[in-house]
Amino acid sequence: MGHSKVIAVFTVLLLAMGCASMRWSLQKSLRDPGERLESFPEEVWAEYDCDAQKRPFFIIEKNELVPPRVKVGGDFNHRMVYVMCPPRPTGVVSGRLRTRIRFRGDPIVRETTEAYEIKPGRWILDAEVTLPENAQPGIYAYEMDFKGAALRFEKRLTFVVRAK
Repeated sequence: MGHSKVIAVFTVLLLAMGCASMRWSLQKSLRDPGERLESFPEEVWAEYDCDAQKRPFFIIEKNELVPPRVKVGGDFNHRMVYVMCPPRPTGVVSGRLRTRIRFRGDPIVRETTEAYEIKPGRWILDAEVTLPENAQPGIYAYEMDFKGAALRFEKRLTFVVRAK
C-alpha cells in the first residue's frame, strides 16, 4: 500500500472514530431527564394482546447507556423503555426501584426510590447519571432492580470509564 493510501485509510479511521463520538453526543443531547408517555395503554393492550397475557404484563423494550464510554467525572444517559398492561384499567404497580454503579464488584453509587410506580402504556425513562470525580478507569456496571408485590425485574449494563 502506498504512502498516500495509508494516510487516506488513517484519515477515514479517525473521522469514523470522531463521527461515533459525535453520534453519542448528539443522541445524549436530545434526551431530557424524566419520563414521558410514548403510547397510551389501549395501544399497548392491542399490540401485546394483553387480554391473553397474565397481568400485570411487563416488558422492557429498550435498556441502554449513551455513551457506552465515559471519561472520569463524566456523565451518561440511561434510557429504559417499558410497556405495562395492568390487571385493572389505569392501575399502577408500586415498588422499590434501586440503581447502583459497581466497580470491581463493589457499589460506588447507590440510589433508591421507595414508592416508584410502573404505569400502564409505553413509557420512556431517561436519567442523567454522573460519575464521581474519583472514579478509576475500567469496566463498570450500571444495575437496576425493581421489587413490587406483583412485579420484579433486574437489569445490568456495562460501560467503560476512560482516564481524562
